[in-house]
Amino acid sequence: MKQSRLSAVELHISFSSPQRLVPRTSHTSVWAHLREDNINRSWRNEPGANGLAPDNSLLSERGRTQARECATRFRKANISHVFASPYDRTIETASIIVAGKNLLVKPEPGLCEALYLCQKPPGFWESDKLKEKFPLVDTDYLPVYSKYTLPKEGFGDDACIPRVRSTLQRITEKYDGDLLLVSHGAPIGAIHEIWNNDFSYVGQATVSKFVEIEKGKFRMEFSSDASHLSDKRNLRPW
Repeated sequence: MKQSRLSAVELHISFSSPQRLVPRTSHTSVWAHLREDNINRSWRNEPGANGLAPDNSLLSERGRTQARECATRFRKANISHVFASPYDRTIETASIIVAGKNLLVKPEPGLCEALYLCQKPPGFWESDKLKEKFPLVDTDYLPVYSKYTLPKEGFGDDACIPRVRSTLQRITEKYDGDLLLVSHGAPIGAIHEIWNNDFSYVGQATVSKFVEIEKGKFRMEFSSDASHLSDKRNLRPW
């Protein structure tokens, strides 16, 4: 049986089965709105924005600061695998968090933003191109979805729940150990719905923890924890 742990911002999972107790943890950092286009309408003129699609905005300077603070929080965490939405801002966030941990970031389109907010197909880059900008990208990773195989979704944040559900199932079946998931507001809300029956918006750069008490059943230990952030103002959880 595969052993794994997940999180949205930080999802810690402990898995128990009739045969044995397997500790699992998932850490997911949420950077849904720490994006340059929220504060700078001319973001596409900024350094690093060359070639980015309109739905693929940069991580803001505040977002980079918060990513570094998240990295401090996770410095001693025993993370086995890191998965991130392939958008530029989430890949950069994940790369900052795992720097120095001898880990690569696995770009997973199944964790991307709610599709009604994206271009068709979504404007994130393929793994090989991401690798040129972010050296910690794992180009050997075979994702659950590609930008071309993402399922159709309706309007609204909760429309991504089925896609996120299948993504989590595939990841947890295949990968062992502690997992870090880096995603956006709607997919993180979907994770809360899938594992806690409550679609919840969390603050930017916050951490949530879930414990799997038996196969497929989870207990939320905490949600939207911001204790690692020096500036807790306007984290915009909605």
